[in-house]
Amino acid sequence: MSTAPSCPSNTSAKPRTRRSKIAATGLAAGVAAVAACLAARPLCAAVVEEIVAKVNNRVITASEYAERQRALAAQIAQESPGPRMEEELRAAQESLLANVITEALLIERAYNVFDMERIRGTLIDDFREQQNIATDAELEVALKDQGMTRKDLEEHLIRLAVPNEIINYDVKRKISVSETEIKSWYDAHRPRDATPETVTLREIVLLYTPDTREETLARAQALAAEARGGADFLALVAQHSEAGTRETEGVLGPIAIRDLNAGLAKAARGLAAGAVSDPVDTGRSFHVLRLESHVPAGLRTLTEVHGEVRNAVREEKFRPRFDNYLKRLWKENHIEVAPKYQAQLIVTPLTVKPAG
Repeated sequence: MSTAPSCPSNTSAKPRTRRSKIAATGLAAGVAAVAACLAARPLCAAVVEEIVAKVNNRVITASEYAERQRALAAQIAQESPGPRMEEELRAAQESLLANVITEALLIERAYNVFDMERIRGTLIDDFREQQNIATDAELEVALKDQGMTRKDLEEHLIRLAVPNEIINYDVKRKISVSETEIKSWYDAHRPRDATPETVTLREIVLLYTPDTREETLARAQALAAEARGGADFLALVAQHSEAGTRETEGVLGPIAIRDLNAGLAKAARGLAAGAVSDPVDTGRSFHVLRLESHVPAGLRTLTEVHGEVRNAVREEKFRPRFDNYLKRLWKENHIEVAPKYQAQLIVTPLTVKPAG
């Protein structure tokens, strides 16, 4: 499945190649992984295939398109198992033919801009390095075992890398972000960068039932008095606490106050560092708290989030430019879809899915 229309690369816009996304799993396994997901094989001159679409001089055949459909179904089944799988597969299928056409347009554009022979060599070299394949001869043997040719592998690696690189070259590298824009975005989105009010507490927890509530409250009050009188709080935790926090010397947090039980939050806000609370009733237990630290809510500074904000501004600028770029590619090139397949051209850069 093409990643060009929906997953633009975040790499540099310099016209270079990236490593294959095939994981380094060993020679045979690596080549087998490519063979398993290889979708676009060149049309053999001796075989006449049904044509799905023509993109300038490039022909998309029925067998190629069927393989892309199978690969898409396998990808969705792996990434989105569960009740939404059918819905996500249907949505992806509605864009598949347009994605294949867009991918062909982007690769053709790359041939007009990049040194594709050099890129082919670089992609193969990177693949060999990832798969620990020492020589071209070893690569040829591995490819033959999988029923592939070197050209098959090259074309597959080009589909993985080149569309995103031409998007970087034609669109992303031309987007500039000023300090004024960064400051404006930061000011407009500050609530997103707010850090919550947090506390770190130590607690002694005594559990009770309706029959033992009053007795337990008295014990909790006595422990609070001991702690305020100078008793070692950690020793009191180890001797008396009945909650899981006993194993960490009573430590609770750092935790956002908004995530605490309402009674515990109110008590924590009323304590100075080192102070001990009255017993707090949470419904099934009494908690005696000692405040270790309290960090007020705040904002990360612009300096702290400068890189994140720059990327956010670039992404906001990128999306409309990218949409217009794809529309222009579709309008300025010859695209012909066979009547049988026109119904599958549902969502394209020039159309939107009909309502309902």
